Amino acid sequence: MNVMTNVNTMNTTNTSIPELAASFQDDMVQMRRSLHAAPELSFQERTTSELVRAELDKLGIPYELAGDYGVVATIEGNSTGQMVALRADMDALPIHEKNDHLSYRSATPGVMHACGHDGHVAMLLGAAKVFLQCRERMNGTVKLCFQQAEEKGGGTAEILKLLAPHPVKSAFAIHLWSEIESGKFSVQAGPRMAAGDNFEIVVHGVGCHGANPHRGVDPIVVAASIVTNVSHLISREIDPSHATALTFGKLHSGEAANVIPDKAVLAGTIRTTVREDQLHLQAALRRIVHNTAEAHRATAEVTIKRGGPMLFNEAASSQLAEETVKELYGAERLVAFAPLMVSENFGDFLEVYPGLMAFIGVRNESCGACFPHHHPQFNIDESALHLGAALHVGYAFSCFR
Repeated sequence: MNVMTNVNTMNTTNTSIPELAASFQDDMVQMRRSLHAAPELSFQERTTSELVRAELDKLGIPYELAGDYGVVATIEGNSTGQMVALRADMDALPIHEKNDHLSYRSATPGVMHACGHDGHVAMLLGAAKVFLQCRERMNGTVKLCFQQAEEKGGGTAEILKLLAPHPVKSAFAIHLWSEIESGKFSVQAGPRMAAGDNFEIVVHGVGCHGANPHRGVDPIVVAASIVTNVSHLISREIDPSHATALTFGKLHSGEAANVIPDKAVLAGTIRTTVREDQLHLQAALRRIVHNTAEAHRATAEVTIKRGGPMLFNEAASSQLAEETVKELYGAERLVAFAPLMVSENFGDFLEVYPGLMAFIGVRNESCGACFPHHHPQFNIDESALHLGAALHVGYAFSCFR
């Protein structure tokens, strides 16, 4: 299905970037709704990838696959000596949508675009069309990176491998955000999203009859003690001015009321915005778990898996983005927004290249766009889509100056 306008029919010699982006607003809305109705989970984005590639083919933009479903497309300007990588993530979440009033609600039970990735793809495809209309003004080349599996922490390695041979000057991404008023921009420097580490703890005890607890080693008691002891780490071992969280989301043990099991399993997440805190909490978690288990005559294993890295906006890139927003839409559109404790693996790009992730507000209660990310009633104010397309283009042009 072709949901994009034929961009070759337009005369845009003196048309501004915001005007060009606004001219493709309807196309972006239609694209976003098509993606929203057909969401796909991480590492399963076959149809989404096919749709992206079909649109790139129609626009005459060459591309490469990055992994199974990721796509890296190239639009050359007047120079290939400097490049900017622009990224949009494509995957959805295992959530059953509860927006029955929407004609474009998810047609896949239990799967939903509840984080705005459908809008991210639509904006980057819209930006592609704007680039084509003002290619003669481009003093560089853009790489359009459509990433698979962000929600599972995947998709970045394959894209970074394709970018590595090229002179990428900066990496840039946009996240639509439901806690910011629609049409506002946040591009500030510093930590913007936390590093996310996931951990699992397996406690080994000795099972026995519940009537004779002295004959066993109760892993449930050990697990409960671990939760209590670990919960003091943030307040007693981390600087209170540092945004940090340690949360348990799982505790499972046993199957019967009168049986003490031989094992308990806990799982949770550590979120940090300072690298030293991340390393300290990893070590402290292991210390407390092992010592608590030993004190109760049990043993325990701790596995910590790296999730999304800390997402840190580079100062010069953020300043450039701020100037770009002012040029495009005025200083009044800029807002300050506190760092988030959620994670996003665009930080993998920012560990290699200077750059930033910008946030664009999509909160608008009048159209029901007032629910948090990952909520079954999440939705966005689609009127902000053209703003994202314009910012992609404007930021790249600023880098090329």
